Amino acid sequence: MRLPVPTYAHAWTALVLTAIAGAVDGAGFLSLSQQFVANQTGNAVLLAVAVSGELTGRDDGLSPVGPLWSLLGFSLGAVLASLATRRHVLTSFGVPLLLLVEVVMLGLAGLAQGFELAIALAAFAMGVQSIHAARIGLSGVSTTVLTGTLIALFVNLSGGRRGLRSARLQAGVWAVYLVAAALGSALAHAVSFGAVCWTAAAVAAAMAVAAFAEAHRHTTA
Repeated sequence: MRLPVPTYAHAWTALVLTAIAGAVDGAGFLSLSQQFVANQTGNAVLLAVAVSGELTGRDDGLSPVGPLWSLLGFSLGAVLASLATRRHVLTSFGVPLLLLVEVVMLGLAGLAQGFELAIALAAFAMGVQSIHAARIGLSGVSTTVLTGTLIALFVNLSGGRRGLRSARLQAGVWAVYLVAAALGSALAHAVSFGAVCWTAAAVAAAMAVAAFAEAHRHTTA
């Protein structure tokens, strides 16, 4: 199946959402005992290695607690967001509403005192973001797990002019994630994990305002 060529708005949305995920992931890895809150592939590996260490008596210094909380939070956020926006259960404002949920969860993650709660809330926000990205049709791009984006990039490099346009977006997503993760970890080190969450929440809130304005424009047109 041929993927649609990304539009200007599509590209900017993908890049901003990826920046949010990268910043929170980088901050979480540095501040929350090396746990991911967006990259659940990494958490699956951490969980498997930690469980293996427990079973074999190895002392790897890894605990399954953090990855479990992250996986559970992400899954719950994704499932609830998916159910809430299926078949127009909500109004046309339902999909932009997911951004507001993300804002609230990131804000709460920044305020959370407990290690497990901070992980779960931030991961919940990333699960919601993943469904938001899917619902608005960010084809060929995942804003939280980038292995699939990397594969799509390599496929599109041999896909002619249309494929190259998508490949540029996918390469940009990778670059943005890397830079945002670096900046997120630096801000977490200099200030706090909460500061990164609140900054990401502010960006998501600005996106929500724009999304609601766009939805309103379509309903009144």
